[in-house]
Formats: sequence, C-alpha cells, structure tokens
Amino acid sequence: MIVPMLRLTLLCAARDRLAALGALRALGCVHVALEVRDGEGVRRAAAAVAAAEQALRVLDAAGKDGAFVFKPDAASPVAAMDFPALLAAARDPARPASAAEVNRLAELATRLGEEAFAYRLALRRYAPFGEVDPANLSALAAAGLPVRLFKAPQQSVETLGPAAYRFRAEAGFVYGAWISAEPLPAACEALPPPELSTREMSARALGAEAAAASLKGLLADCEALRPELRREAAAAADGRVAAEVAANLRDAGDVAYLRGYLPARAEADLLAKAKAEGWGVVTDAPEADDPNVPVLLEPPRAFRAIGVVFKGLGILPGYTEGDVSIPFYAFFSLFFAMLVGDAGYGALMLAATLAAAATLWRKPAARPALTVFAVFSLSTILWGVLSGTYFGIAKDALPGCLTAIPTVAWLGVDANMMFLCFLIGAIHISIARVWNAILLFPGLKAVGELGWLCVTWGMFTVVCNIVVAWFAAPVGLMVGLVGAGVALILVPLVADIRNEGVSVGMLPLNVISAMGDIISYVRLFAVGLASVKVAENFNAMALGLDLPFLPRVLAVVAILLVGHGLNLAMGALSVLVHAVRLNTLEFSNAKGITWAGQPYAPFRQPQQ
Repeated sequence: MIVPMLRLTLLCAARDRLAALGALRALGCVHVALEVRDGEGVRRAAAAVAAAEQALRVLDAAGKDGAFVFKPDAASPVAAMDFPALLAAARDPARPASAAEVNRLAELATRLGEEAFAYRLALRRYAPFGEVDPANLSALAAAGLPVRLFKAPQQSVETLGPAAYRFRAEAGFVYGAWISAEPLPAACEALPPPELSTREMSARALGAEAAAASLKGLLADCEALRPELRREAAAAADGRVAAEVAANLRDAGDVAYLRGYLPARAEADLLAKAKAEGWGVVTDAPEADDPNVPVLLEPPRAFRAIGVVFKGLGILPGYTEGDVSIPFYAFFSLFFAMLVGDAGYGALMLAATLAAAATLWRKPAARPALTVFAVFSLSTILWGVLSGTYFGIAKDALPGCLTAIPTVAWLGVDANMMFLCFLIGAIHISIARVWNAILLFPGLKAVGELGWLCVTWGMFTVVCNIVVAWFAAPVGLMVGLVGAGVALILVPLVADIRNEGVSVGMLPLNVISAMGDIISYVRLFAVGLASVKVAENFNAMALGLDLPFLPRVLAVVAILLVGHGLNLAMGALSVLVHAVRLNTLEFSNAKGITWAGQPYAPFRQPQQ
C-alpha cells in the first residue's frame, strides 16, 4: 500500500530554531518540503559533497594510465602558483588523509601536467632553430647585431637576401634568423624570442612531468584511504541535507516555521514531541492535486523486494495512483522468464545469486536484490523446463535426466505461443481496468472502465483472428464486444461533455491503440524465440568445427563461452527494454500510473 500522509506546518521560537532542528531530526519522521534550495549554507555543504566525491574519483583515476585532469578552482591557491612554487609544493608531499588533501595533490599534478605540456609545445615551436637562449639574443642586439627569428614560405627563400640565415626547412616553410637592423621582408612571419631558453624549458618540462608522475603514484598508493573518503562523502551529504532543511526553517519575526509531510501513523509521536518542545503544529490531509506529497511504498511482505527494481529504474507511483507492486512483481517475473527463456541460463543466474547470498545475506540492504534475482532465476528455470530449453541444446541431444522431465509440447508451436502472449496481455490490461472500476464504483467512470475492459477483450479476439492460425472467433462476438465497450465508455464522457469533449474526439484513436497494446505483448514470444535460436546457432557453430582434437576443444569452449555469454547479456538487455515497457507503459497507461512519485525521505539521523 501507499502509506497515507499528512501535510504539516511546524512553528517554533526563532531563537530555538537550531534546537528544534535537532529534535526534529531525532524524531526522524518528517519529510521536509524543500521550497528553498539555495543559500550560503547550502552552497558550502554542496561544495563539501562535491569535494568528497571528487577525491574518490581522483583515486579511481590515479590507478589508471592516460589523462589525469582535475582543474583547480579559480579561488584555489594552487591556481595562482607560479612554476617554482608548484615544484616546491610537489616536493616530498605528506600522504593525504582527507578529501581536501587528496584534491590538492590532484590539482598540483594537473597544474604540473599543464606546465609540462605548455613547455613541450613551446619547445616544438622553437625546435627548427636548435637551442635558443633569449639572453644571447639580447646580448647580440646590445652589441649592434640584432637577430630576429622568422618563418617564411619555402618558395620565397631566394628573395630574402644575405641577411637571412636559414636553419631548417619543414612542412613547406623555412625557419631562420634575420641578422640585420632592416625590417623583415613581407614574406616572413616574425617569431618572438622565447621567455626562457630552450634548455631551461626542457629541464622544466622534465621536472614537471616527474613531479606530476610522483604525485600520481602517491595518490595511486592511497587505496587504504578510500573507506575514510566514503565516510567523509556520507557525512558531507548528510550535512547538505541538514543545510537544506535549515534553509527551509524560515523566520517570520520571533517565530520560525517549516512545512513538510509525515505519515499519518506518526502524527501521535510528532504531537508528543511538539508538546515536549513547545512547538506549534498544524496537520491536515494533502490536497488531491498536490504534486509534492512524498510516497512511502509498503507492499505486502512477500512482494516487498520489488522495491529494489523500482529504485533501480528510478520509478515510483504517484501518491494518489495506487500501489501496483503485486501485479508488477508477478508479471515482471513472468516476462523475465519468457524473454530469457532458458532453464540453463536460469540455473546459472540462480547459482550466481546463491554465491552472492553466501557473503551478502548478512547485509540487510542486499537482501531485496538477492530475493528478486532468486525469484527471476527460478521463474526462468521453470519456464525453460516447461518448454524443454537448456542452453539451446536440441531435445534429442539432451541427457536422459533432462528428457525425463515432463514438458508442455503446446509451448513449442509458434501459433500457440503468440496466442499465449496475447492472452497474457489481455489479462494484464484487464487487471488494471477491473482495479480502476472497483476504485471508481459507484461513479459513472467505473462504467467507462468496464467499457475499456470489453474493448480489450474485443481487440484480443480481433488480433487472434488475424494472427493465430487456429483461432476463429465469430465476427458478431468481436463487433459486439468492441461496440458494447465503446457505448459504455461514452456514458461518463457524454455526462461530462464540457470537460471530456476532447476525450470523445480521441476515442476512435484510443480504441485502435488498445489493439496495439495487445499486439505489443507478442514481443515476449519474438524475443524469447530469438534467444533460443541464437543459442542453437552458437552450438551448431561450435560443434561443426573441423579441427584437430586440442584446437577444436579450445575453439569449442571459446565459442560457447562467448556465444552464450553474449546471448545471456542480450537477454538481460531485453528484460530492461521489454519487460519494463510492458509494465510501465501498456499496463500503467491502463491503470493510470504516471510514475511521477517522489520518494519519502524523512529528515533523520544518517543510517549506519
């Protein structure tokens, strides 16, 4: 069920606001409405979170080859350091013990890398001239022998005259020195002398690269710091929550107030705390169109594990939309089994789940995921056994212990499978329509839902008549179901024609769309069949090799591992695409679920 919520306004003395926040946090049941999301405290807290998360990314990057770029903030002291200061700061640094220290070393390494790159770029620019020292050029100019470096197109060399001393030709250009007080010829591009000698730039580049590599090595050796950084990140995230709540406890003279929501069952606890702390509290039922009411989903215990799927997909029904955990879990398990469709794959997934459970079951947070994967794996095994599918192996090649297990031959006929998919779709959508009708009874809208139920089954008969070879429903039945459904749908629409006029105009398209919804479920058969065929083809490819014994064994093992691994991965992807779609689109559209809910997140002490 979706736990009923109350809207809350809490008032306290402005001078006691910090104490009130502490007491409210200890109570741990109020979801604060974050109407204000900015402020100095919130920005500082967000910066602390970003710094802790960046420090963890630094450790990830430090152990890898390639680019290592963490730009220092413009206000960071590292950003203002010159080259000697950078080298001094990077000399014999202490092992970091916090996110700030990790980030400072990363910023130093990045700045040193940038300096090295800049010097290497300058060296490449002056490479055609050999060694260049601006001090020597200045001395020559002071002695009355001005020397200017230039670059000119190669075809203009003969026109430059004796004042041009040529060093090197490269990529269609000539690089040289103009030894004269006369102006450079128009064909020449003057190159300013470097700020440092090329020898000094080379030394600096080498020094910066060595210092950056040393810092990166130090950071790569800080894996033991990772747990502390995670704790720091968690504390920073908790501090951001506290800062956001504090920003929303706003002053109005001598009184501070805060708005939020809490579960109706926690009202007594809040009132008791308010009495003890001297708060003023106003609670009432949220308005039906309030989009900010948080959702606390509590399915029946046997179906509670599906919450991990909702969380993983980032979906949650709206507060007024109803808890669909039971049908979602049941049909998602069925879709998972049909899409993967192989008892062998199911057994592998179950073995992996049990192996993970051996180490993770003691962690309560891991149990829902383990439970869900165990259910999905068992569903896949059951479906594979019923259809006699084991790693795509031909039935006559299966060992006797597997062929002795009874199968359902009916599932091996394509027409039967398509009929089954359409039937599953009709039942799935019908559950949503009947559910709506029960909730809307005795209102006229319940009649409309019954009309959509008739249309669903009418379209089921139409689709089966077209696609399933052996199915033959009377035309009168199809027309009667669809016609009766349309008539029932029009009853509430016509009764409220001012508001539902658009719905009346869209009705023909929506009726046709109902047929598309039924057809959509055939993907369960198509994708499942494709998975079986892929497995069969990889098996045939592996066993059809004509090689000597040892190379053949190695090749067979490689092909089977890669082929079945790829097929299993494609099955997982098909579940994410098709099983999710059928639940969150076809079924949800019929039920009226928009998945726009925001999770209930009470202001409380961080969970250990």
